[in-house]
Amino acid sequence: MYEPFISKYKEAEPFQMDEGVFFYNMVLREMGTKTLVVGLASFEPGASLPCHVHNVEESVTIIEGEAYCDVEGERTIVREYDTSFIPPSIPHRFVNASDTKELIILWMYSQVDSSLRFANVERIKVESNCCMLLENHRK
Repeated sequence: MYEPFISKYKEAEPFQMDEGVFFYNMVLREMGTKTLVVGLASFEPGASLPCHVHNVEESVTIIEGEAYCDVEGERTIVREYDTSFIPPSIPHRFVNASDTKELIILWMYSQVDSSLRFANVERIKVESNCCMLLENHRK
């Protein structure tokens, strides 16, 4: 059924995506959406996701804290309400920039690929050096 709905954060079941990183699925296809998948993630101090790519577009907004956004060898510091857009197949990751504070992000994926065909969201880990080359830092 294609109807509006409200997803309550306090009712979402968190799951550990990686060490120190917990995801909360807020809007999923199973809930009735056709083109979006949306959720939250919390990162413990210093925690990060591994370098990865997706088969669909992704956007991330920082809700609380500061992060390093590593994309194709470029590191950028992002703060509250800064928003990224990552096209499909681009290596990237987010790293909590703090050793003492939690990072909270809002993530959104398209459910269509670059040909505008329906696609299930995939996360494929890639080599770390695809995300961050030590000589490239941008703050």
